[in-house]
Formats: sequence, C-alpha cells, structure tokens
Amino acid sequence: MTGYKQVHPTPEEVGAYYDLMGPFYATLWGDNFHVGYWTGPDDTSSNVEAQDRLTDLLINKVNLAPGQTLLDIGCGVGRPAVRLSQQTGAAVVGITVSADQVARATALAERSGVADRVRFQRADAMALPFDDASFDAVWAFESLLHMPDRAHVLREVWRVLRPGGRFILTDVTEERPLSAEQRALLYGSFLLRSLETIERYPMLVTATGFIVDDVIDISAQTKRTLQYVSDALMEKRETIRTLYGAELLATLEQVWPILATIQRDYLGYIVLAAHKPLSSVL
Repeated sequence: MTGYKQVHPTPEEVGAYYDLMGPFYATLWGDNFHVGYWTGPDDTSSNVEAQDRLTDLLINKVNLAPGQTLLDIGCGVGRPAVRLSQQTGAAVVGITVSADQVARATALAERSGVADRVRFQRADAMALPFDDASFDAVWAFESLLHMPDRAHVLREVWRVLRPGGRFILTDVTEERPLSAEQRALLYGSFLLRSLETIERYPMLVTATGFIVDDVIDISAQTKRTLQYVSDALMEKRETIRTLYGAELLATLEQVWPILATIQRDYLGYIVLAAHKPLSSVL
C-alpha cells in the first residue's frame, strides 16, 4: 500500500511492489493474483474456487492443445499458467517484473509436475524479449492496468502472436467516474497507471489490428473480491502484523474497506477475446 498519493509507477517500481507485497497476497489470496468469479448471490464458493472459475473461463476461451504455447503476461505466482498446462497439455511462458513472483511461480510449476513445459522469467511487456510470431496464444490477467502504454503493449502482443493466434485479456474497468481522492487511493494502493472503460476497450484492441470475438462484462460476478480480502485481513491480522509490523497493518485495516467499497460502487470487470487474422503481416 502506498496511501493516497497519485503515482505513475515504472515497471521496476511495480516489480518492487509485488516483491514487497507478495507475502501479503499469498496469505490472503493464495496462488491466484486475480479476482474471483461468483455465479450469483447464492454462490458460496471460496475466493480460491471463484478465482479458479475465472481461470477456467479463460482456459476454455483460449482453447489450446498439447504442442501449443501460450504467453502469460503478468503471470503472478503461476497458478493460472500451471492450471492451463495441467488441463490442456500446452506449454506456457509466464512473464512478470517481480523476481519474487518468478521464484514462487517456478517452485509451483516444479511442485505441480509441469516444469518441463511451464517456465517463468522476468520481462517487461513493453519490450517483450521474444521473436515475432512465436506464440499460439497470449493472455493477460489484470496486468495491463500497470502498463505505461496499453496501446504499445497491444502492439507487442500482436508482434509475438502467430497469425490466427488468440489473445484473451481480463481487466478492471472504470464503471463510474472516480473522484480525485478515490483515484489517488486506488492507483496508489495497487500501483495502477490507468483504467479503461468497457466501451472503449474493444476500440483500443481493434486499433492494433485484432479482430474482437467476444466482450463479456462480468462486473457483477467479481465485485465480492476486495470485500473478501478485507474480511480475510481481519481474520489473519496477526500473520500480517508478523510479516509487516503494526504500522502497516493499521494502514491496511484502514484502507482495504475503502477499496472494497470503491470496487463495489465504481469499478467493473471485462473479459475480452480476440484473434490475429491469418492474413496478418507482422
């Protein structure tokens, strides 16, 4: 957490943030660093079950087979990549700007028995260290909101994706206008660079050359997430105190309920599926 200050984080600062806050998210969220998907108000799924449900939605949309390879942009600590490989037999290369996440994700792949086809490395999505047309698919779970320039990242995705390849993203959207104070708190707490609206997102993707196949608004199904984290923080406050000290714990306990309210009342969530035309010129 960085408080109320408006920030414009660099990739290095985002990496340092996740290095620092990795134990916090691991304690409260586990091995998924993305929102959960609940089917309705009567859905009693745990946060992990709801997070895995969202991962499975993307696995179905990306539709990979053994021998194909996916690039995971902003891979977190690796659970979605591992889950995809276990279910499909496909290979995955996950990238993150956090050294801590690379280490945790690599260990998870080894424990899960998929290290032969799932690997992780430090890399910046603004300058992907891969050859043109080297992946069958790309996905990005809630990572573009950290990027200095979404359009530039989309051009990099286009470059490394093979013609006919699929691109799936999820992202937090601004459903209602945020006040300056709300924006500063939200952006500062998660080191965000920008939020798009659901209406503008397809235009941003098609401007790169992609054909958009599907846009799903799952705002209602994901709004429990930060409230879950806020509740889990109260349950595991002594663990967080041991990890980070009493001062940061007090800040977290003050800020998270506000963030949960912002998510509920002002933020949305999008799943967008697109593909690169077979006739594309790199």
